[in-house]
Amino acid sequence: MDCPRCKLPLRKVDYEGVEADMCEACWGFWLDTGELFEVLRRRELGFSDDEKRQVLDVRHASRRGDVRPADCPRCGKVMTQAHYDESVHLVIDRCPAHGVWLDTGEIKEVQALAEKSQDIHRMLIRKLGIAPPRSL
Repeated sequence: MDCPRCKLPLRKVDYEGVEADMCEACWGFWLDTGELFEVLRRRELGFSDDEKRQVLDVRHASRRGDVRPADCPRCGKVMTQAHYDESVHLVIDRCPAHGVWLDTGEIKEVQALAEKSQDIHRMLIRKLGIAPPRSL
């Protein structure tokens, strides 16, 4: 599977106990359906208040790379973009069938936002549609 931005092969990595796919060139992450939810549930990586401020600082938004919707590395279709929080300019590419693409730094932004409050955490899960299927 290749990076939807760099077109280079993604490498399997252990991120917070979840097997994710990372681009070593742009540091983007592909997380299959359910994996982002698992990363947020585990909360192994904690942020101090200062780290949260740095991660969520709107000035970091000016350093963003490509903002066009990415193609799903699994099916090749253009992903939808979830505009999560305009105050931090967080836009996440999502393939409803396969998972989410997080551009450089976005995985930490998502974690910091989710850690900031339970309400934000629930809103993120609802907006991205990343909750696991309900048990039967």
